[in-house]
Amino acid sequence: MSKKLTLLRHAKSSWDDYKLQDFDRPLSPRGIKAAPRIGKFLFEKSLLPDLVLCSPAKRTRETLARSLPRLPKETEIRFDKMIYSAGMGDSVVELVKTAPDNKQHILIVGHNPTMQELALSFPLWNEAQEEIRQKILRKFSTCAVASFDVDIEKWEELAFGKAELTHFITPKLLTSNEAGEKVHSKQ
Repeated sequence: MSKKLTLLRHAKSSWDDYKLQDFDRPLSPRGIKAAPRIGKFLFEKSLLPDLVLCSPAKRTRETLARSLPRLPKETEIRFDKMIYSAGMGDSVVELVKTAPDNKQHILIVGHNPTMQELALSFPLWNEAQEEIRQKILRKFSTCAVASFDVDIEKWEELAFGKAELTHFITPKLLTSNEAGEKVHSKQ
């Protein structure tokens, strides 16, 4: 049985108050608008997790609250500071590996460069996916989502190069999709 892993970078944050520590920056008006739209996409594509691993930074908590306000009550949410300072993502992978195996879908709400690195490292890319890989390589924008099917039975088996990208969306691509353009989705 395979598992599902979804990455969500926090929505656009505000730099209006330069006295705030980075950890305490809230969402900007653009981020406040984008998060619910991404949440609607996650809902419509049945990408609702049974475990959320979220950075405790204000902008990631606000992104989670605004994008998925109606998560099922049984959805477990864990805030872990390791996600805030995860660098290139190895510590996030180690965190996911400790998840209970009865959790079939994990959503990680975090920051760049971690989310971008993980989005590029999890899939085993092929030539047909080069265009989407290049998009992710150029920019994993705020409020971007990458979702993967991972052919593992236990989370401790999670490794780079073993996942299949099933969905990739950004607020800008979502707007383009509403205008009739194609969004990357396996379904």
